[in-house]
Amino acid sequence: MKCLLCGTDCRKNERRCPNCGTSVRLMEKLKRLSNRYYNRAIDRVKASNLTDARESLETALVFNKRNINAQNLLGLVCLETGEVGEAFKHWLLSVSYQKTNNRASEYISYTEANIVEFDKMDMGIKLYNEALALLKGFDIRTADPDKIRRRLENALNKLKGAVDFNPKLLKAINLMTLCYIILGERIKALDLAKSVLYADVANPEAAMHFNILCPDRTRPPVKVTGEIEKKPAKNTEAQATPIENQGFFTSATFIEAAAFILGILACTAVFMFLIIPGITEEQSAKIEQLQQEETVTSVPSGTAAEIVSSAQTTDIAQKEADIAKAKQLFDSYYYIDACELLADLDTKGISAESRAVYDSIIDDVLRNGSAALLDLGQRAYNEGETENAESFLTKALKYSEYASEEDEELLKTKYTAEFYLARIAMDEGEALEAAALFNNVKTNHPDKKYQNYAESYLSGLKED
Repeated sequence: MKCLLCGTDCRKNERRCPNCGTSVRLMEKLKRLSNRYYNRAIDRVKASNLTDARESLETALVFNKRNINAQNLLGLVCLETGEVGEAFKHWLLSVSYQKTNNRASEYISYTEANIVEFDKMDMGIKLYNEALALLKGFDIRTADPDKIRRRLENALNKLKGAVDFNPKLLKAINLMTLCYIILGERIKALDLAKSVLYADVANPEAAMHFNILCPDRTRPPVKVTGEIEKKPAKNTEAQATPIENQGFFTSATFIEAAAFILGILACTAVFMFLIIPGITEEQSAKIEQLQQEETVTSVPSGTAAEIVSSAQTTDIAQKEADIAKAKQLFDSYYYIDACELLADLDTKGISAESRAVYDSIIDDVLRNGSAALLDLGQRAYNEGETENAESFLTKALKYSEYASEEDEELLKTKYTAEFYLARIAMDEGEALEAAALFNNVKTNHPDKKYQNYAESYLSGLKED
């Protein structure tokens, strides 16, 4: 047998490892314990209990890190929950311990042969991480209700994209469920919580969400078939039973939730109908006042210089109003709308105050706006909506053109947009345009992965 610590071959009659001195009897006990937890994990996987199976496999590896079967199965469990990076990591570890006669080598080869599909899953994980970063550290108890709603909706858009790319990513579905609960959309939240529980019966977050939504209702049934269970058809009893019949809408939990939601709606209404119109009217009044003042002074004189001066003053006022509006949109996470106002704005002649506002937000507006458009373009392309995809990606490329060599994030957006535009050109038979864009991506994209993709497509175009 091999030593569990250093990997040295130990002879049958030896009491200790000749290299590190570890007791052979102790190693045999640890191997038995590890195998016991591995066998327990197999039973749990068959019962669609992925959370507990993962815990058992991790414990098995604590006792014996060289348990190849446990390492491989843990990778498969991670893959079944959408965590493709974690799965790949476990298989690589497994191969490092045993290079021959190892199923992990087959899993890695399969992953490399289906790189496009796994890249989509990886993109889903990236979108999930972006949504998580957006919500992290955001206190819904003290924040403005309208900002809460805006941020949750922004996070939901990213999470929907994450699930589109990676339908098995249970973490993203759980976070979507929580967002819907806060927004008061309980039917959507319940459907999502059920979908997680049908895939992983012991998922603690999904179970907590289900108990919040249906405190007086038993868990949805799961039929054990020997394989990881899928969500049943919509005509099953678990999905057809309405929540109202369970007494939920008469419970204290619903009354408290309804009061909270009504409070958010009331605050939103006050903001939308009182505060925003006041701000807009104030800006409009300022512009009108300047226009009237310049008109009064320009009419008597009639000189061309005064007419030009009047037009310039009005134009500056409009620019300052656009900057103020873009700041409001930026604070409310409407990055694309803010981009449309600021991207081509000539700031010549504006006041120092407006210049300070412009300088403080322009980089973030371009970065977030172009990234949001890139996300929309990628999703539209993957769904076959080529025309919409091209529109979104062209705008993303336009706004990211302002990227400096130091802004790696904006550069990634720029050349990723070019990569997808190249694929659209290739699909439409525009080989020369596609080749030029792919060559640009290969030369300039900061991510080596996209450089390799572009090189592969270029090779294919040359062969054609």
